[in-house]
Amino acid sequence: MAEKLNSKEIVDFKELLMSEVIQSEALINLLDKKGIISKQELLDEMKRVRAKMIKVKT
Repeated sequence: MAEKLNSKEIVDFKELLMSEVIQSEALINLLDKKGIISKQELLDEMKRVRAKMIKVKT
């Protein structure tokens, strides 16, 4: 379980970003290991979502 942070403590951007990266990587690895989704399927979906987000911005 994640460590509860003191609400008065400031977390820097790098620490926050690393936490998100670690969490995402762990979830991706588990989904792939259990055969729920392959890493290639994830990459394809990321490309689709990214393209859609870029299209919406312009």
